[in-house]
Amino acid sequence: MDRVRAGIAAVDTPLPLDDAEAVATAIMTTDTVRKVAAADIAGSAARVVGVAKGVGMIEPDMATLITLFFTDAAVDDLDRVFRGVIDRTFNCVSVDTDTSTSDTAIVLASGAAGPVDPSAFEAALHEVSLSLTKQVARDGEGATKLIEVCADGAASAAQAKRVAKAVVNSPLVKTAIHGADPNWGRVAMAIGKATTAEEIDQSQVTIRFGAQEVYPSAADLTALTDYMRGDEVRIHVSLAAGQESATVWGCDLSDGYVRINADYTT
Repeated sequence: MDRVRAGIAAVDTPLPLDDAEAVATAIMTTDTVRKVAAADIAGSAARVVGVAKGVGMIEPDMATLITLFFTDAAVDDLDRVFRGVIDRTFNCVSVDTDTSTSDTAIVLASGAAGPVDPSAFEAALHEVSLSLTKQVARDGEGATKLIEVCADGAASAAQAKRVAKAVVNSPLVKTAIHGADPNWGRVAMAIGKATTAEEIDQSQVTIRFGAQEVYPSAADLTALTDYMRGDEVRIHVSLAAGQESATVWGCDLSDGYVRINADYTT
């Protein structure tokens, strides 16, 4: 703490109050880009601005992730709205399934711009949070591709999220995507790993890469490989077990991740 206090004491000019990019830059660690997002709140002059950092040891429930949101709106029931938005965004991101002790998500509302429509505020907050979530996933350590996995037709929201997370966290799926290999068998494996025969009828499951169905129907491998070479890959799993859905985000697994985490000690 003596070093922290000395550093604070050495700041001899007021810090800017409106420079989100400076904040995002200051909190970077192994991030390769700063992460900032902003949105206007419909029907008002108020805004939401957010910053985030973290690209390794990321799977919230505790991770080396920090995200901060600021708004000049006056908001009732801020805690409930914020928790709901975070649950649908940052709590659905995973870089490497590993967790740490620094996971932080904070929202500060000054109220300076006055009251706003609650639905409009939640929409703006969600827009900013989703943008930052994807930025974190896209900048995962060693990552070259953003992965989005949607699981629908689930019996419960928990089941949908469990299956989607199993797919996005699978090292075999992540490495296949890194190599632009349309290996749907690895996705099927992850679904099976996360469910039981009593939960899911495998003959009713559908798997798509992008808009192309790969299971049970065969796909055009040339077109599919071209799609997999893009910098964003979407996997869509339909479980045919109910009406619930979940979407999660992650990234591919490259040799760069190994090098970043093998070549230093802490």
